[in-house]
Parts: sequence; C-alpha cells; structure tokens
Amino acid sequence: MELTASAPGKLVLLGEYAVLEGAPALVLAVNRRAHVRITPRHDRVCDVYAADLGIAGARMSIDAAGGLHWQCGEPAAARLSLVDHVWRGLLREGLAPVSAEGFTLHLDTSGFFHTDGAARAKLGLGSSAALTVALASALAAYAGHGEATTDRTQWLRRLFHMHGGWQGGRGSGVDVAASVAGGLIRYQLTEPPREPSFTPLVWPIAGVHCLFVWSGHAVSTNDFLERLAQWRVTRAADYTRHMNELRSLSEAAMDALQRQDAHSFIGLTKDYASALQYFGDACGLEIYSPAQKQLADMATHANVSYKPCGAGGDFGVVFAENTERLATFERAIVRAGMQIVPLLLDSQGFSCHMRQSENSPLKDFLT
Repeated sequence: MELTASAPGKLVLLGEYAVLEGAPALVLAVNRRAHVRITPRHDRVCDVYAADLGIAGARMSIDAAGGLHWQCGEPAAARLSLVDHVWRGLLREGLAPVSAEGFTLHLDTSGFFHTDGAARAKLGLGSSAALTVALASALAAYAGHGEATTDRTQWLRRLFHMHGGWQGGRGSGVDVAASVAGGLIRYQLTEPPREPSFTPLVWPIAGVHCLFVWSGHAVSTNDFLERLAQWRVTRAADYTRHMNELRSLSEAAMDALQRQDAHSFIGLTKDYASALQYFGDACGLEIYSPAQKQLADMATHANVSYKPCGAGGDFGVVFAENTERLATFERAIVRAGMQIVPLLLDSQGFSCHMRQSENSPLKDFLT
C-alpha cells in the first residue's frame, strides 16, 4: 500500500490582518501544492525524507501509546518540528497511527519555491499550512481514520487549532482554510472561542481581472505576527482604530462582490491598500516592501488597483476592470524587471489517494 496526499497554497486577496479580529477575508487557493507520501515498512523503522528542509532519512520511533520520538540529531528534529506538532495533534484527537509497523514518510514542498538559475527563493504561498493539511490528512487516512476528514468544515477546525498552535496561536488560519477548501472562499473567524468558517465563491470574479506579482523577496509571516502582537499590547488604541478601518473596508468590498459591483469592489481594494500602508507604517511592519511601493506607484499611473497579499512584502495582486489596462501594467512590470509568477486557481483543496499494491489503480480515498 502507498498513500499520497496533497494540498494547495493560498493568496489572500483582501482582508489580511483585519481577519485576525473577525473581519471577512477573500482567499484564493493556488496551484502550488505540498505533497506527502507514506509507504509501509515491515522492519518497525520510521524514516522521514524532506529535501526542501535538507532532511534525508531522519529516523523516529513510535511507542506503544502512539508517541513519536526522534532518533536523529537535534538540528534535524528542529527542522521537522511541524511534523512533530501535527503528529501530537493527531494523537490528542485519537487519529494518529499507532501500529507497530514502520513506514517511510516523504514530504515535498518544492512547488513553493521560485528557481532562477542557481538562486532559489521561497514564495509566500502558505507552504507550512499546505503541508499541515496534507500531512494530517495522510496520517489520519493511513491510521484508518479517513472519515474524520470528510466533513471539511470540521476538519478545518481541527487543523486550525493544530497549525495555530505551531504558530504560537497568532495566525488567522486563512491559509489552512484555503488548503482544505480549495477555490475562492470568504473566510472569517467567529467571536471567542475563535472558530473558522468559510463560504465558497465563484472564480473568476465577474468583471474583475487579476494579475499576481512577486517582489522577489521571501518574508517571515511568523515574525510579522509576533511583532504585531507586541504592538497590539503597547498601542492598543491605535491597533483597534486601524483594525476597525480595515474591517469596515473589507466588509464593504465583500458586499460589493456579492452584488457583482466590480467597479465598487476594485475601488474598495484601492482604499484597503491605502489603509494597509498606513497601518504598516504605524506598527513598523514592512507590509509594502520597496519593490511593492514601486508597484503601487506604477498601478496609480496605470489606473489599476494594487495591494500586497497576506502579511505583505512578497506577493501582490493587481485588480483591473478590463484586460487592456492589465496588459499595459504587465508590460510595465516586465520592463521594470519585476517577477510575474503564473498562478492559477486550485479548485480541489486537499486530496488523498491510496494504492493497495503496485498492480492496483490509484483509489480516491478522500476528496
């Protein structure tokens, strides 16, 4: 038997940061996927391979109660902290494999990197969330608990707490939701106790044309969130004021989207982008990198809307009402040496398949 699972990355098109305080966010699952493969062994040995983490055969053992114990060096174990966290989360839920038999675990997040010659840089598309979703889904299915993943809303809630714990409780879970659901979704957190919910939307957005641009620089979302949490404590009133403004704009844009009012929606994304820049300046986060400030200026001259995606600093999205304006802006980006990274909608969300033997066909174990 061989079991494989995968989950897509994401781009936050609207509502970043404000989503932390209950505002709606517009999130797109994109066609860069994290892949997990589990193959059983009969020697009671468990090895992990993760080339993108520099891991080749990190050994672990599983005790009789299902507890995971690393038998590799501390540096390798530290790089595999997400695996450890997911395993422990599944164990608490009663979903972790507890068989005495061993297995080999392969992790592949190569789709979340941009390669230019010898240079390789990580794209800010939510690789850790995608890997969390793919890994948890694969391990639960391998343990015989595939039914736990069939209700995507309930599975999202489990994974939300699992991945959020790995992030120190600071994340919104928006990237986990995209990896679970796929497609374009409206995502929101309820009031405490915080629980995630999502509503599928139609892509492409009627009357709205999009282009995704990468700044060429990797950004640490966890670092941004940690610094924001500190600023929230020291400047609570300022934090609340900025969040209220961002939330109001996000809600108005979502209403325009529901009415299929493309002109108002694009105008509100411009307003959100401006509010996001003021917010970043106030709290000291480089949401707009120098390259993105240049893109924003170019967008103003081209009469299109540009804003960073998610934490900021890496990806941005351009909204336009017609393809001619978008094409003109794209040519300007290329002349300026910016990176156009082709990204498409991933409508599937996470998936899991099982092959019973070398001669048997792949079976859709989960969809």
